Amino acid sequence: MRCGTAIFRLRHGFRSAKARVPIRPRKLRDSWGMVTASVPGSLWSAIGESERESMSILSDVKEIQAKVRESMENGPVTPYYTLPLDKVYEVLNAALASEIICVLRYKQHYYMTTSIHQEQLQSLFKEHWEDEEKHLELIADRIKQLGGVPNLDPNGITKRAFSSFESGHTLASLLREDLLAERVVIKIYGDIVTFFGAADPVSRRMFEEILKDEEDHADEIADLLYTVDPETGKTVEQFTGDSVSKPFKG
Repeated sequence: MRCGTAIFRLRHGFRSAKARVPIRPRKLRDSWGMVTASVPGSLWSAIGESERESMSILSDVKEIQAKVRESMENGPVTPYYTLPLDKVYEVLNAALASEIICVLRYKQHYYMTTSIHQEQLQSLFKEHWEDEEKHLELIADRIKQLGGVPNLDPNGITKRAFSSFESGHTLASLLREDLLAERVVIKIYGDIVTFFGAADPVSRRMFEEILKDEEDHADEIADLLYTVDPETGKTVEQFTGDSVSKPFKG
């Protein structure tokens, strides 16, 4: 009997009961529970994790629209912005004050420089202060975008800034002060990049670009200030106390 049944099934092309069970489609629902799409189970199993995450993101659009509709006057600052804005304004205004100090310091050094190296150094100082001016404009614009007010009040600017205004009486001392200031800024801007992280990618990328400029500044100053002695292989200063600048009389 079993043999006859098997022959009958083979002749008539019958499938097993398991093979006749259809694979039910997987229904995709949005955040409100409504069905937005129907994906066959076989296709669902073939979809990768990233594709499923993408579907989930798209299904949340209505919820996102409802949430960001609140406080429309805040512009780009949506309820999803997770960083404390008071801290963000403090960090950005400190960077703004530091850039202003850098502009003033480079201009001061530009006008103090007098020597055989004057043209070369003044060109460097001018290039650097123009970069710093671009930085402070970028930072001020970002503060405004985030709903804050750029603090350009000269009163207390040195207290807000993490960069100092220092000078010297030789070209070597001027360059040393500039290099020191750039190295301080490089460290702090690196920390600021970490602070913004994934929570504010726009501000993070802005400071990454500014950080690159500051590293270029430090590299250019170090190339001018130091050289390698071919006899000893040690790094020594190229400028000495004989290269004088005009003394600053405040």
